[in-house]
Amino acid sequence: MTNSTISQNKWWLSVIIGVLFIVLGIWSLMTPVATFLTIAYFIGFMFLFTGVAEIFSVSSQNPNWGWSLLSGVLDFIIGILFLTMPPGEVMLVTTFLFGFWILFRSMLGLGLVLSLKNSTDHPKSDQWKSIIALPIIGIVLGFIFLLSPVIAGGIIVGIFSASIIAFGVFEIYWGFFLKKSSV
Repeated sequence: MTNSTISQNKWWLSVIIGVLFIVLGIWSLMTPVATFLTIAYFIGFMFLFTGVAEIFSVSSQNPNWGWSLLSGVLDFIIGILFLTMPPGEVMLVTTFLFGFWILFRSMLGLGLVLSLKNSTDHPKSDQWKSIIALPIIGIVLGFIFLLSPVIAGGIIVGIFSASIIAFGVFEIYWGFFLKKSSV
């Protein structure tokens, strides 16, 4: 939150928001299955949205339009799978689907970076070295998700919970900062 979002005389709103986020973060750590299911269903909706958006943005003018269409269809199918799988299977299947998706998107990204490297007419073709590590990291993470799905599920919940708690701590700090600066 910024000064324009919460005025200095409403500093306590930031503190309340922070406390609520900390409570949510602790709750999510204490209920990892419910947290994981919520994250999985949210991811499912994001896959659906991404898939539909990518399918509708495919242009036959792009020489790689087939890969973009395939990527959109794959995202759409994965979204449907995320949203229809039974809750008992979601923890295992979600990490496998997510691992395969990470691998596919990262390999696609690696291909795009390498095509940028080989392109002599693109104005930024010399910058491929600065971004090639990102899809390689994605490929490594994809394999980790596939080899250790239960650990990956725990990591997902842990990172989510820690992020929510960190945001809560920031909001509380920000609220008291606003209070001190309004004196």
